[in-house]
Amino acid sequence: MTSRPVGSRRSDYPVKLTATLGIWFDAELGLLSVEHDGSIGWEELQAIKDHVAGAQAVAIEVYPPADRVVNNIAMRHLWVLGPGDWWPDLAREGAPVVVTLRERYLAAQIGGAA
Repeated sequence: MTSRPVGSRRSDYPVKLTATLGIWFDAELGLLSVEHDGSIGWEELQAIKDHVAGAQAVAIEVYPPADRVVNNIAMRHLWVLGPGDWWPDLAREGAPVVVTLRERYLAAQIGGAA
């Protein structure tokens, strides 16, 4: 993994980072790791994601099965998705937008079957 530190408690973030101790980003994997003091909230994670990956980027957290959990330090991991990656956009209205080759293929197959 080629994570690079991208700072902690920086003054140029849109919100004051109060819980963050360190931030690392592996651009190849799209892995944003945030070490914190245990009190980090959504607003702080959102500000870090916006600053590191961009305001238009989508990032998700993964909660593994209980037997795969590693929880030895206070760290959050956000996975930054690529522009064609699907994610459950709960705020979106209307029909889904088909963007990947696989989605276009499946939509054509389903549409042709009727």
